[in-house]
Amino acid sequence: MRPSILKPYLIKNKLFFCIVLFLSLIFAKPLLSASPNFERAYYYFLMSQLFTDNATDVEKNLKKALELSKDSFFLRKMLFSFYLQNNKLEEAEKIGENLYKKYPYDRDLVFLMSKLYLQQERPNRAMGVLEKYMEKNPRDDEILSFLISLYLQQKEWDLALAKLDALSKRHPDAYAIWLFKARIYREKKDQVSAKNAYLKALELAPSNKALLVETLRYLESISSFEDIEKILQDYLVKNPEDKDFLRLLLGYYLEQKSWEKSEKLLKEYLEKNKDQPEFLFYLGLTLEYKNKLEEALKIYAEIPVGSPWHLEAQKRSFELFKKQDLKLAKKFLDDLKAKGLDEKSYLLFLAHAYEDIDECEVGAEIALEGLKKYQEDPDLSLALASNYACLEDYQKVLEVVSPLLKKLPEDAYILNFVGYSLVELGREFEKAEELLLKAEKIKPNDPYIEDSLGWLYFKKDDLEKAKAYLEKAFKNAKTDEPVIWEHLGDLYLKLQKKKEACELYKKALEKTVHKREKNRLLEKVKACP
Repeated sequence: MRPSILKPYLIKNKLFFCIVLFLSLIFAKPLLSASPNFERAYYYFLMSQLFTDNATDVEKNLKKALELSKDSFFLRKMLFSFYLQNNKLEEAEKIGENLYKKYPYDRDLVFLMSKLYLQQERPNRAMGVLEKYMEKNPRDDEILSFLISLYLQQKEWDLALAKLDALSKRHPDAYAIWLFKARIYREKKDQVSAKNAYLKALELAPSNKALLVETLRYLESISSFEDIEKILQDYLVKNPEDKDFLRLLLGYYLEQKSWEKSEKLLKEYLEKNKDQPEFLFYLGLTLEYKNKLEEALKIYAEIPVGSPWHLEAQKRSFELFKKQDLKLAKKFLDDLKAKGLDEKSYLLFLAHAYEDIDECEVGAEIALEGLKKYQEDPDLSLALASNYACLEDYQKVLEVVSPLLKKLPEDAYILNFVGYSLVELGREFEKAEELLLKAEKIKPNDPYIEDSLGWLYFKKDDLEKAKAYLEKAFKNAKTDEPVIWEHLGDLYLKLQKKKEACELYKKALEKTVHKREKNRLLEKVKACP
């Protein structure tokens, strides 16, 4: 914690600063005593501030200024600060203690005196100075924070609590005292007392957002969810337009899967506050989780184009249609495509979404159109390559992705793309292995990279390595991945584990939407017993 007085040196804008200081000397409470020698004293003060390379000269100029303005509290405080910063503790103590006798409640001087005692390794004296100041200024959060930090450094928890108790008796409505009690109890792992102290502090300062957030974080850390809900509800009753805390309560409900409460909160808010795309989106999401899918789709459809939440709503709607029927999903995408939204984010979404429903020719067309506007954009290039991979045209994949590899040689996704394409083309296996191993090093435990390596070793007939990588890919995949399942099935078939292979083929066939994969898997399943 640094004193808030003026620093005895300037780094930038020295002339401007000096003018401001000079005006403050004239129009504010005089910092230099008014005397016939005022102008000369001010001159030496400026010299001490403008030419700071030589500490001896700084001290000399400050002393000359003081000789000409002996009663200036400001100049003596500046000299005190100078001694402290230059570790001249005897000189600092002499001038500081004389000043402190006259001005024991000057905030800056209190900071300086406590710093002096700390540098002298006299923490009890430092705490005494701060405690005396706090008796008259219990609402000074910064000084109180400094004092409590000293108690905690000394591990004097009980002493700190005793001092805070004494202060709270004299100043029962000072919330900061209760806040620091809460922090000490938190350090002592006394959850009940910490919680009660936080709640008391919040009762005394219900509109203090920083306090509110700290209290909520602590309550979350001890899983006191009922208190969190009540605090947020009470706050929003008094501050219904505060979106930040509405988001907090909403986030709490979503995290707790309290869908009924989330729906009620959002509908009540939206009834009074129209045109709120963000909260419309969250209402749609809540309804989706409640399995009110038709209602969710209607809400998503209300979010206007131009809102940052519009695209997110389109993504959720697409996922809902895709689960119902791929034809409905395609119609939804066709309608969105017809709107001609040519922002990169929409083009990327459409390119990948068409690929998801096995309309890869359309996905490739959209990515190509996007690249005319956003030339050489890596995201659109990868979307194009992904659609070519869906079409199993790995030569085109290489033509798109190889230039990216030169620009982004450390991108694991691009390394994997190039390496896997070479494997599928059945050429340059050594180069493919080098690229894929590099990708694995950059992004370990990635199931797609592990699958590519496993498939490479399968093609090279190194079945031991193929098994290690393909089984890791199977284990690490977080979503349904028919290609990984099929590759592992092919390996098991080659290892004479036909039953395990057939189980994987059937599983992959059930989940895949791509015609080429489906036809290939159908033939494999037909050969199963």
